[in-house]
Amino acid sequence: MTLLRDHETQATAPSRKKRLFFRSFVVIAALAIFWAVAGIFLYVAPPADEPKHADVLFVLGPPDQRMVYAEQLMQQGYAPTIAVSSPVGKDGRFTADICGAQRSYRVICFHSEPFTTQGEARTLRDLSEQYGWKSANVLTAQFHVTRARVIVSRCYTGDLHMVTDRRSLPMFSWTNATYSWAYQYLYQTAAFVKVAVHPEC
Repeated sequence: MTLLRDHETQATAPSRKKRLFFRSFVVIAALAIFWAVAGIFLYVAPPADEPKHADVLFVLGPPDQRMVYAEQLMQQGYAPTIAVSSPVGKDGRFTADICGAQRSYRVICFHSEPFTTQGEARTLRDLSEQYGWKSANVLTAQFHVTRARVIVSRCYTGDLHMVTDRRSLPMFSWTNATYSWAYQYLYQTAAFVKVAVHPEC
């Protein structure tokens, strides 16, 4: 029996695998870079509106540190009414501090069903019909404003201004992963897919 070895064939197979691996790596790296750059314009420094005098300042949940900016806008007279999306505690009360406070302006607290941006957008539509609001400043964090604009615009037909509470987040956080750019990139991107799949109000 004679065994012949084709040295050229043996040498070519590994090199093809290397080329395939290299090409795959280049494609993945290019997509990662594109995603990172696109995220700067979508999440880190997205286009947003300056607050305008409107019928309502509508604060998307959660009512966290953005409430400091919200109350500053109210004190500056940007709207006669503030509407705040708030969780509800086990006692059935709204958990946002402003919901139980006295203010010189009207305070409306609500808990949308579902408790999502889409649910909040529907609530803005319904409250606008109830109170005759024709214009709204909608306040949310900058990493959420692009997606929120799409969702709210599907439900609300009035004069809309998407206002951001800008934050400086760490790239990663082991203590509070939610407030990190790594988490927001992943979460907001996945949420954008949901927005594309469900285009209704």
